[in-house]
Order: sequence, then C-alpha cells, then structure tokens
Amino acid sequence: MTGTDTARPRLLPALPGLACLFAALSVMALLAGCSSPPAYREWTASPDVPTVAYDECTGQVDTTMRLRGYPLRPLPETPQFGYRKEMFALCMRRKGYTAE
Repeated sequence: MTGTDTARPRLLPALPGLACLFAALSVMALLAGCSSPPAYREWTASPDVPTVAYDECTGQVDTTMRLRGYPLRPLPETPQFGYRKEMFALCMRRKGYTAE
C-alpha cells in the first residue's frame, strides 16, 4: 500500500449527476427541434426557381444512377433511359411541377 488510492480523484460519485445532466440536455435538444413545423407559406418563388429545381433534380438523378451502377446519360434504346426519365419526373413532381 503506497497511498495512491487517496491521491486518485473520485469520479464515481459525480457520474450519476453528470448522466442526469447529459440526459436533460439531450431531451431539451430533441424537444427544441420538434417545436413547430416551418412556415413555408411566407416564402415566394423567384423567377429562376424552375431552373434551380431542374438542376437539383438532374444532380439527384445523376447520383441515383451512379449509385445503381447505371450510365449517367443512357441511350434511348436502353431500359435505364426510361428509369432515368421516371426518376427525374418523380423529383420534379415532388418539387411541385407537372409535365408540360
């Protein structure tokens, strides 16, 4: 016995208090994120919104095609062309546009 037990700080009594504090902060952060839905109606669309939506959908479809191992710009004769067209149409519909 060299007496090192008395020199070591005691963390065990502080752990329950820290755990409760951490849990309370976690709950507060969760509740702050779920407080209210965003109010989208106060925003108005700018004239370049269709171009932005088109570019965003093109990027999303490119990523999907790449992840599936398909060519980014498939030939019209291939089944991937129809898949790309459907994915793009779905993205544009999600953004509120209809086919012209």
